[in-house]
Amino acid sequence: MLRFRFATYLLVLATSIGGCRTHSPSSIAPAPTTAAVIPLTAPIAEEISLDQLKLLLPRHPIVVGFDVDDTLLFTAPAFDALQPDYDPSVIRPRDYSKLTAEQKAKYHEFWNRLNRDYDERSVPKEIARKLLALHIQRGDDIWIISRRQSIDPPPATDVVTQRYERMFGVHFVHPVVQTQLKDKTPFIFEHHIDYYYGDSDSDITSSVAAGAVPIRVKRSSESYSKDSVHNGQLGEIVLRDSDR
Repeated sequence: MLRFRFATYLLVLATSIGGCRTHSPSSIAPAPTTAAVIPLTAPIAEEISLDQLKLLLPRHPIVVGFDVDDTLLFTAPAFDALQPDYDPSVIRPRDYSKLTAEQKAKYHEFWNRLNRDYDERSVPKEIARKLLALHIQRGDDIWIISRRQSIDPPPATDVVTQRYERMFGVHFVHPVVQTQLKDKTPFIFEHHIDYYYGDSDSDITSSVAAGAVPIRVKRSSESYSKDSVHNGQLGEIVLRDSDR
């Protein structure tokens, strides 16, 4: 039943995006620029185990993407330590262009400090270790796509990618992509992501809009993020015991 339901989901996904994503450079379909608007359904919250996920994945290598905050890492220790020094509306502004010069300086100061130093306090999630090991063993192409603002100006050494490599004891072929707080949809599309792991509703809707299959990693109850999440209510598959 689970395999049938997943196959049905993929068919609905392909139909809903109208074939907007393709690996062929000759496609004339434009790249999506914003996340899809998906109405909430009844609370389904169908959860699967990691072993079940292994059976559902294609037998051939695929391209997978990972969110960072609350997906790969439990980042509350980093954000909670740094947040009290900054105005939340400045470090995650609705419109960066409307910030004053002083506010813009504070904005970049916060994200620079987080990326350079405070992220060392973040904790790799157990489910992330298992997922990375699975996809590396399968020979899949792995991208990390985060909404974070990157270090400005860019440092000579990619400290963010190197930190995550050290935390997980793996080598990432691609550098971490940080979207500067922008919607992930075009980035997921650009990198031809087949499956995208994320904890937020926007991770799910951006994946669908970009033509990727969304897999929900559950957020810790102690997360720094306070926005509402609707696990399983957007038609996505939810990984069981993935909040830790």
